[in-house]
Amino acid sequence: MKSRTPVFWTANFAWLFVVQILAFFVAQMLLTTLPLLVDRLAGDNRSVGICSGAMVFAMLFSRPFGGLLLDRFGRRKILLCAQIGLGISLMAYFAATSIAALVAVRILHGLFWAIAATSVSTIVAGLLPANRLGEGMGIFTLSIGIAMGAAPAVGFAIVEHYSFNALFLTCIVLNFLGFFLTSRLRLPFVRDTTTATDRPASTLFLRSALPPCLLIFMVASASSSITSFLPLYARQLGSPSAVPFFTISALVLLISRPIAGRLVDRYSALFISIPALFLLLLAFFALAHAPFPGWLSVAAVLHGLSFGALLGSLQVMALVGVKSCHFGAATATFFLGFDVGNGLGPLFSGAIADFFGYRTMYLHMAIPLFFSIFLAIYLIRARHR
Repeated sequence: MKSRTPVFWTANFAWLFVVQILAFFVAQMLLTTLPLLVDRLAGDNRSVGICSGAMVFAMLFSRPFGGLLLDRFGRRKILLCAQIGLGISLMAYFAATSIAALVAVRILHGLFWAIAATSVSTIVAGLLPANRLGEGMGIFTLSIGIAMGAAPAVGFAIVEHYSFNALFLTCIVLNFLGFFLTSRLRLPFVRDTTTATDRPASTLFLRSALPPCLLIFMVASASSSITSFLPLYARQLGSPSAVPFFTISALVLLISRPIAGRLVDRYSALFISIPALFLLLLAFFALAHAPFPGWLSVAAVLHGLSFGALLGSLQVMALVGVKSCHFGAATATFFLGFDVGNGLGPLFSGAIADFFGYRTMYLHMAIPLFFSIFLAIYLIRARHR
């Protein structure tokens, strides 16, 4: 009987798994405590949205160029350069003593974060066997779930018991550790061996990755309102913090993501996306109608199940049929939708929350999910014509 031992668990894969945990741990600690930092700087909900959006729109600018650099130069070299830039941007948080300064720092952070995140995903995709891409990416993206589960609790604890400066220092140390581990990677240089007629029209964007790009845009537009405003909404409901939501969601995500990855390899990403999108829609209805803080746990379970299946499977959808030497462009195109959604989502949700409150905000932010379900159904029908 043939063993299903995951052959992708190489030394490089393991190092990158840890690098991804460290990178997202830093990002999640800063993102989930951002509303508290903005509140300390006398900002409002709209300011939270602007600060969140500033970083994402910077990512939107640098992400395509990051994909281009990855496909033309050494991927390890680009990742190391991005991590150096991240270290500089994290140091700049110490000087963010006003909303304007914080927006500037978030822009700097976003420019380097996009290239670093694209680099890690591209490198890993190139290491995985084609017939295990869904399972491999599903397992690798568990690193994001681990960070999402632990980072908010650690971030809130550092801010509560120490200070924001202690949080920034912790982020700098973790980023340096990621840089050290990246320097130990030994990766083959991936060259473009395609002919001129086989090459895509643009090395910045891949047309084949646009459908999953649009789907993840709709998902991110909705989900960004959870990351940006749940700490304040939980406090309004009478809960001391939103940590239980993020922890439960991440634990469920850890369970669902590898299973979803195997199903993607067996069926297709679109097949998995429809029930996952429906579950995410239910999560938003649960948030909008939460009668007491404990009800947030129901929404957390639904969110973990759905988001755990969606991110990995849609990324695989963007990579299927793409030559390895163009994985950078495919990954950048996919995450472009993720960036735009995370940029616009907080801006719209912050404006809605200011005028109508958090419950109405979560109800309205579910609208993109309706469209995403119909888009997925349309794509399935188009493929079977």
